[in-house]
Amino acid sequence: MQVVDCFPWFAPYGEELLKLRVNLLKDHVDKFIIVESNKTHSGQPVERKFPEVARKLGLPIEKIIYIEHDIPETEDLEILDIDRRNAGNNSKNKESLLARVRERLQKDAVMTGLKDFDKRDVFIYGDADEIIDPKHIHWLARMAHNHPNIIVKIPLVYLQGRADLRIHHQDGRPVIWKRAMFVATKEQIQHCKISNIRCGNIAIPIRFPTNEGVVQEDMGWHFAWMGTSAQRQTKADSFAHAFDSFKWHTEGGYSDYKKFVDSTEPVEGNIAPDSNEDHILKRYPVANLPQKIFDMQDVKDFLLPSVKLDQDYAFNDCSCYWCQKLEWPLMYDLEDNNEKLWFEVPRSCSVTIKESFPLRKQVMRGTRMYNRFIEEKKTPLMIFTDPITRFISLINVYLTEDQRYADYGKDLFNSFGKDIASLSKPEKIELFFTNLNKITSGHQVHHFHPQCRFIDTENFENIKVVLKSEVNDYFDITAMHNVTNKEITLEDFTEEQIDFIKRAYASDYAFLEKYGVKKNGNTKSKRKNG
Repeated sequence: MQVVDCFPWFAPYGEELLKLRVNLLKDHVDKFIIVESNKTHSGQPVERKFPEVARKLGLPIEKIIYIEHDIPETEDLEILDIDRRNAGNNSKNKESLLARVRERLQKDAVMTGLKDFDKRDVFIYGDADEIIDPKHIHWLARMAHNHPNIIVKIPLVYLQGRADLRIHHQDGRPVIWKRAMFVATKEQIQHCKISNIRCGNIAIPIRFPTNEGVVQEDMGWHFAWMGTSAQRQTKADSFAHAFDSFKWHTEGGYSDYKKFVDSTEPVEGNIAPDSNEDHILKRYPVANLPQKIFDMQDVKDFLLPSVKLDQDYAFNDCSCYWCQKLEWPLMYDLEDNNEKLWFEVPRSCSVTIKESFPLRKQVMRGTRMYNRFIEEKKTPLMIFTDPITRFISLINVYLTEDQRYADYGKDLFNSFGKDIASLSKPEKIELFFTNLNKITSGHQVHHFHPQCRFIDTENFENIKVVLKSEVNDYFDITAMHNVTNKEITLEDFTEEQIDFIKRAYASDYAFLEKYGVKKNGNTKSKRKNG
């Protein structure tokens, strides 16, 4: 069984998404089928540039089946019932109908690339901005292969404007993008056609993947309306909805996509520009995004423009000796018996654990032993400290008189032109917040990184999360090390400062929620109002 990822693509909008999609999935699929047309869905002529762009981006050409597709002239386009169905309330608008025809023709052009595949080979289809999470590909493909009598739809997280903004209903429920992307066999696609499967106009039953009876709703991402305002405008001018009209709750009554997209900035709390007045944008943890985004600066700038300090991806890479020497995430076989595996997380009992297990064996990523643990589906441990507790501990480390750490704070405060001894506690705390970017771009920045960065969640399906407060239930520890002074406590922080920490470590809180671990109750303690 071969697995193939298929999608249409336009050069004017989506170079970054092309780069992300292919690099994210290339090690998980056998082939790609990419269709590029000579016209946009709105009918504008467009120069085909895929071969040139693919070479520039260094894409694996040997794995790509490229299809040059010609859309007929407008007078030669045939409007079908499916086009009227897709146009919906805009079906009386001839330009909207013709746009749907061009869209249908490009999508169905993927089928010309199926001829050399077996009838039970599996094909993933989605628009260029609909990207499956690679960790789900294998079992979704197996589901489609083993059940040729159904079509499997792939529910996606619906992001819009920025990759850290997710669409929600007004009542707080997240909107799931679930009826577009699908996985099916060659036989199913040839029988039904992609355009019909896409809109659900088929006799074959549609199913959604479930886990113990619960429908999975986060099997990939819909990166809708990403990029700059100019890039969003290019898409609005080009796609199948270019001539549609929508009723908004705003003044004017009716507005087209082009006007709305141009005037709407993707900001948390704003109305989402997705043709539904009930939808608003809320923060989405960037820890749940593919790591590949952060490995490619142009992709990161496209999906996450104007990075703000109070978001977890603002933490810079550390250039200190230890981070250059070690390759995170770092695993240890604590008892040298391949049973008690542990991921080291800085400032979360790491020294205590290592001193308590003198026979521990370091297991580096990519080694034969590490890969064997992955294959055997081992369950490594990690010790997780409440992010707020950990941040307070870090501040105290920088303020301690312990000679092991005193230079941290001394050097830091000297760089700010401040004498530690002359500052009050509120002044010391404020310095950490106003200079967090400087702190995390210097020595020991890995201390400030979100804890989930030190865990290999990509390769290990199961991870045992142990709260620091419960560490003695899992480890035989006689003494805790690296215990610093407690000059700064939770009560010394304002509500605004606590909220700042929560936003900065949004990925850690998402990690806790994902693994079903209750947050430390200390975060709800009484604090000053500032």
